[in-house]
Amino acid sequence: MNPLPWRLRRAHLTSSDPWRPLADRFGLSLEAARLAWLRNADAEELAWRLDPDLGRATDPFLLPGVAAAARQLREAIDRKARICVYGDYDVDGVTATALLTRVLASLGAQVDFFIPNRFSDGYGLNQACIQDLVETRRPELLVSVDCGVRSAAEVAASRDLGVAWIITDHHALGDTMPDCTVVHPGLDAYPNPWLSGVGVAFKLAQAVAELSQGGPAAQPAFLRALLKLVALGTIADKVPLLGENALLVKEGLAALGGPNAAGLAALLRMAKVEAPLRARDVAFRLGPRLNAVGRMGGAEDAVRLLLSKDPEEAEALAARLEGLNAQRRAVQEDLAAALPPPGDAPFDLVVCPGAHKGVLGIVAGQRARTYNRPSAVCTVVDGVAQGSARAPEGYDLMRLLEEAKPFLRTFGGHRQAAGLTFDAGRETFLRRALNLGATAQAGAMGPAVLAVDGRGLAEVPDAAELDRLEPFGQGFPEPVFQVEGEVDGAFRSFKGVHRFKLKGVRSEFTVFGEAPPPYAGRVSLAVSPQDSLRWPRAWRVEGELDLAEAP
Repeated sequence: MNPLPWRLRRAHLTSSDPWRPLADRFGLSLEAARLAWLRNADAEELAWRLDPDLGRATDPFLLPGVAAAARQLREAIDRKARICVYGDYDVDGVTATALLTRVLASLGAQVDFFIPNRFSDGYGLNQACIQDLVETRRPELLVSVDCGVRSAAEVAASRDLGVAWIITDHHALGDTMPDCTVVHPGLDAYPNPWLSGVGVAFKLAQAVAELSQGGPAAQPAFLRALLKLVALGTIADKVPLLGENALLVKEGLAALGGPNAAGLAALLRMAKVEAPLRARDVAFRLGPRLNAVGRMGGAEDAVRLLLSKDPEEAEALAARLEGLNAQRRAVQEDLAAALPPPGDAPFDLVVCPGAHKGVLGIVAGQRARTYNRPSAVCTVVDGVAQGSARAPEGYDLMRLLEEAKPFLRTFGGHRQAAGLTFDAGRETFLRRALNLGATAQAGAMGPAVLAVDGRGLAEVPDAAELDRLEPFGQGFPEPVFQVEGEVDGAFRSFKGVHRFKLKGVRSEFTVFGEAPPPYAGRVSLAVSPQDSLRWPRAWRVEGELDLAEAP
């Protein structure tokens, strides 16, 4: 664990005046209000998470394209047309697929779903898959979730097959829009630009239910239950947990802590997750299990689990996901250990022929965090490099890839997560372009540091107030505090969990993953509360800090 330079978030003021109005308005302690203020949260932002009221959620009919899509779906249901939901293999995609399939079925639709295979079909709309779907299932209407906005050619080719499309997506828009109904928050000034793929599907479901005027899908309890899926997909996709997203996720996490259908109940049991749930439970325990099936093969079983009402079937599916997740961890660890460090390259581009496609994104994310620079890990199939890229906060992967577009076949994604393909023979040119772009972005950001919320643990809000501020995650990061001291005794290690104490400090500290080297003398650590409602005074070590004063 290499020491990291660090700084305090915003200004470290001795006066509490900047955050006192927030404390007074929401009944927070000054410590909790300060934590929110350090995250640039104003009264409007805090209201989304401290006064959660679904009545404040944005009108679904404000989402660009949703009114036309809802009418198109309602007409298809009325004439008993076959509908197929075309999803994606990540958590956002499988939750969106399960959500829309469930809602349409409850409205009487003839509906099924399809998830492309990561290995044989690739991401997004695949013309061969569409051809096969039309021939075998004969849908009249295909509805994409979490994909499709860059698939204008595939949508155009579908016309000759006699099938119509509705595209719902949240990824970056391409140069050419598909010639069909498109539902996307980026098409106009929608109040919540951070909707996930499952968030877009939820808004469409709300609109269709409203047009249907009755039935189970129009009931508040039914729609609230759908927020369980929204929370899973939104957290796992690492979109900002701000504004309306914070409300949807907070309500979804609360619902997950109550009674669940067989599939979700089995998933929670297998992951050993209990109420109250937090965003971290999804990010590190539930999300990886739902992702594993698509990383190691076909993702249909993840959708089946989310839709399952049969306890026996659900237990079998959850056990399958658990086994695949163990396989995924082993493959991921092997690949991570085999890759060389990036050296001085501003962009960490690694091409590893034979690498397992299912774990490229996870390993890229690990390297981006470890080396604090954008990383893309690629395999090679028939002369074409296929990879996943991740970037630390502050970088914009989509801009980097756009600038390197002449050397790419395809690319798409978000600011901090993207996919790309390129001819393996153009690796040198692509590497040069990505390094130039990353150098420019890094220069604009200044030197990398770890932001902390305070020195010592005296400024930490109590556990109940931390819980009120949930969800923590993208855009509203978990609290991080600096603590100094001497290690008291030896580490206690078991299965990648390493616990220790500091002299004179009652709290226990935990390092996950590889055992850190023995700390010598006085250490300075960055720590976050670890499940503080369940295990008071337990802290998770985020990194070792430079003992020098913060800038």
